[in-house]
Amino acid sequence: MSEIWLPVASQNVITVRLEPTSVQARDLAGLPALYLPLQLQLLLAGQNSDVQYTLVRMAGKLQNQPIGEFASFDLGPLAEVPSSRPFFRQQEAIVALDRQRIKRFEDARAGKNACFQISMSCLLWHRTQQNFEVARSSGYLEVDVPRSHWIDKVTSVWNLSNTRHIEIEFPKSGGGEHFKASYAKVETAERLFAGGQWKQTLAELHSAFEGLANSHGFNRPDQQFFAGMLSGLHPAKKEKFKLALDGFCDLLHLGRHEPKEATETFAVSPSDARFALTMAYAIFEYITPKI
Repeated sequence: MSEIWLPVASQNVITVRLEPTSVQARDLAGLPALYLPLQLQLLLAGQNSDVQYTLVRMAGKLQNQPIGEFASFDLGPLAEVPSSRPFFRQQEAIVALDRQRIKRFEDARAGKNACFQISMSCLLWHRTQQNFEVARSSGYLEVDVPRSHWIDKVTSVWNLSNTRHIEIEFPKSGGGEHFKASYAKVETAERLFAGGQWKQTLAELHSAFEGLANSHGFNRPDQQFFAGMLSGLHPAKKEKFKLALDGFCDLLHLGRHEPKEATETFAVSPSDARFALTMAYAIFEYITPKI
């Protein structure tokens, strides 16, 4: 659970919490929306808890690193007053979205957890001083929704696409130092993909397989290399796999060398890069020696 604080009279007495697995989807007359059940705690403020205030409005902005700010919400009018007894009250936030913003977010998510940050601000009425004050959080509410929950409770409710959740056990260790070096390159490719560098994503994935092939005495990740990696398979199965994996690495080579014909119209697309990254995860899971 993530939480942030907002100041009143220079004291962090307003706490906002959100449990990532409480995030759900809503349908607002055919329009998609996010449902965020925020938890609020309002404590007394001031030197001797003598600052009397009322929470009148609360607003939030949603953002993440690849796409920046993509949504916001505004709660109010409210009439929440602080308590001397600590307790959390629920305040529901509905975040209106549209298909375009959802597509941008889903492209950036790329099959991983749904991660975003919420910056918060609130409007306070000081009853003793008879004036308003705007308080802002110094940090972000970090929300990391597990991909399984995001698919089951969010995207499936919006019914904008038919998403399948497939778990691939991408190794963190196993196979020795040469495999670890290749895993690191795949993780670099993940960051390139998140940054919108599609061509570089393919190039880095090719480098991951190329480095592994070089470490085993091969010039490049070709049929001979994959046949050696899969030496324990039945000959008929090995023949099919070495052809398929060799062809996949040829595809990755487009990240380095564009085709000579009509190069001005050739471009690696987000779909190309996403396909390549997903396949690379699965291949490394398959070829890594089982301990």
